[in-house]
Amino acid sequence: MYKSLFDLSPEQTASTAMPRTVVFSNGTGSGSMTICPLFLGAELYYNDMHLAFFEEATAPMRNVIEINHGRVGRYECSFGANSCCYLAAGDFAVCAAARKKSSSCFPLRHYHGITILLDLDAISPEMRKQMEWYGVDLDVIRRYICTENRCCILRSEPTIAHIFSELYTAHSVPDTGYLRLKVLELLHVLSRLKGRDDVQQTDYFNQHQVECARRAAKLLTQRLTVHQTIEQLAQDVGLSATALKTCFKGVYGSSVYAYQKEYRLQLAQKLLTETDSTIAEIAHQIGYENPNKFSSAFRQSFGMTPTQYRKMRPIG
Repeated sequence: MYKSLFDLSPEQTASTAMPRTVVFSNGTGSGSMTICPLFLGAELYYNDMHLAFFEEATAPMRNVIEINHGRVGRYECSFGANSCCYLAAGDFAVCAAARKKSSSCFPLRHYHGITILLDLDAISPEMRKQMEWYGVDLDVIRRYICTENRCCILRSEPTIAHIFSELYTAHSVPDTGYLRLKVLELLHVLSRLKGRDDVQQTDYFNQHQVECARRAAKLLTQRLTVHQTIEQLAQDVGLSATALKTCFKGVYGSSVYAYQKEYRLQLAQKLLTETDSTIAEIAHQIGYENPNKFSSAFRQSFGMTPTQYRKMRPIG
C-alpha cells in the first residue's frame, strides 16, 4: 500500500488506487483530501474542508517544504504559541513543515485549496538532477523562503495564479504527468524569487489573541439580538478594542460587524427555507428591529428580497 507523507489511519487508507480521496469527519463537520503522488518525496493534495479543524497526525517532517494555495475560505498556519497567521482566498504560502502544528484550523469552516509537500530527504539524486535541468533548485527555496521555519505568504502574481488555476482545473481527472509538469513550473518560479518584495508583510498573532478572537466570534453568533460596541465586546474577551479589531480581521478576514452581518443573513436564508416564520419574525430573530432594513440588507447581499428568496426556495 502507498504510504503518504500524511500518517492517515488504516480505515482512511483502505484503497490502494491512486490518486485516492480520503474522507474524514469530527464533531465540527467533514472534509476530504485527494492524494496525488508525483514522485518519491513529492505529493499534491486537493483539500475540501467543511469543518473547524482537522487533526492531520502528520509523520515526522524534518526537512519538508509545504506549499499551500487557498481558493476559498481561510486556513490557519500555526507554528506554536506566538506564530499564527492566516491564508486567505487567493493567497499562496510556503513554509518549513518541521515546526508546524499537527492540527489545521479553518476559521470560516469552509476551505478549498491545494497543498504540495516536498520531502527533501526522500527526493532521489537522479530526480534532483532532472529538476535542476528545469531550473529548479530546492536548496535555494529551502534557504530563501524557509530559513526561519515560519510561514511566508507570497503575492499570487499572474504566473503563479495561472499555474494554480490549471492545477484546480485538473482536479476532475488528475493526470500525474501533467501535475508533475505544473509543480515543476511552480518550483521554477519559486527558485527565481529575487527579493523580499515578493513576500507579503504577514501579521502574526499569539494563541491568546486567536482564542480571544474566537470567543468574540462565538459571542457575536450567540447574541444576535444584542447590540454592543467593539469596546464592550473587547472587554468581554479580554483584549483592547484595537487589538480585537486587528486580530479578528486577521483570523476571519472581515471586521467584527461585517462578520456578524454575514452570519445573520446566512441564518436568515436557513430560516426562510426551513420555517414558516414571517419576514418580520425572522428579522427580529436575527437582530434587525426594522424588517425593512433587514429586507434591504438581504437584497444587497443576495440580489433579491427575502420574499423572493422564499418563493424561489419554498419551505421544506
